[in-house]
Amino acid sequence: MHGQIRVGLRLAGLVLIGTVMAYGLGWAAPAGRAAEWTGVVEAAKREGRLVVYDAFGGAVPTVQYAAERFEATYGIKVEVAVMRASESIERIRVEQRAGRPIADLVTVGPSTVRPMMEEGVLRPIGFLPSAIRISPQLRTKMEEWGLGQHMLTTLVQLYGILINTNLVRPDAEPRSWMDLLDSRWRGQMIMDDPRAPGGGYVFFAAAYKQLGRRYQEALAEQRPFLTRAIADAATRVARGEFAAMVPFALGLYPRVRGGPVKLLTPREGAPYVHLGLSFPARSPHPNAARLFAEFFLSREIQLRLTQDYILPAVAGLGAQASEEVRPYLRARLWDTIDDPRRDPEWLRRAAEIYR
Repeated sequence: MHGQIRVGLRLAGLVLIGTVMAYGLGWAAPAGRAAEWTGVVEAAKREGRLVVYDAFGGAVPTVQYAAERFEATYGIKVEVAVMRASESIERIRVEQRAGRPIADLVTVGPSTVRPMMEEGVLRPIGFLPSAIRISPQLRTKMEEWGLGQHMLTTLVQLYGILINTNLVRPDAEPRSWMDLLDSRWRGQMIMDDPRAPGGGYVFFAAAYKQLGRRYQEALAEQRPFLTRAIADAATRVARGEFAAMVPFALGLYPRVRGGPVKLLTPREGAPYVHLGLSFPARSPHPNAARLFAEFFLSREIQLRLTQDYILPAVAGLGAQASEEVRPYLRARLWDTIDDPRRDPEWLRRAAEIYR
């Protein structure tokens, strides 16, 4: 199955970049829906405000860009609170149980949305005019995982390795994920914590499936510094506090590009994860949330994702990435998390290995 996923998501010549599906890059609301959507837009403007919990931890700078463009386009004030995925789950739980919702929208991945969906603190996505433009492979995977009604896939995050070029000679650059087991990396890596939902967990699951438990045990023996502050971790590599960050979300690269750093994709390929948006069951500004979700699927925002080294979810737009970015977005897609229903099992394994 993972081979099918990789084939379906690969950029070279497939739906995420080279092929424009029959419904293409334009859309028209189904009959009878146009008036409904006009009502959503008008209600959103009356609400006048939107609160977004950005659980990507700063690894998708496009979220802030979209918030600024949304505000300029519709005159709706947007507040973006950046946090870790695990924090977003707890905040939504507390707010919904207390009947005092603050967030109107939350950025999510499969491992984030599953527990919130099961606890009933999310509402279905409902109709969005541009949802049909999302790559069929991405929509199909959400349906297979039982998340299709509660997670709107908007992008695919890829992971590689970030190194400090002042500390790592060209001949010592890790060309393979296996190279990280070399003794030279002992105590020299900062790692996104794999024991909680996030990029570290994505890498843990992907590498465990591809390379086995012993690989993870050997990597843990390298004594990586575990952190959940991923944006700060990238900065610490740029400052020379660590020689490398593993895994490194490509969406963080614009933050440190220009410093003494280099982005690497090992020859096995890039771990990846589908990311998107979900709606809390109750929120102060539900129409503004729906309008923002639709806006995030617009051509402007989806193309902006490519500038931020992130794959857009809308079919046909990835091909328009710049020459500088395109090689990274064309990296072989290595592996991703298992079915989110097995997250507790995988997280227990990570906690056993990374103490």
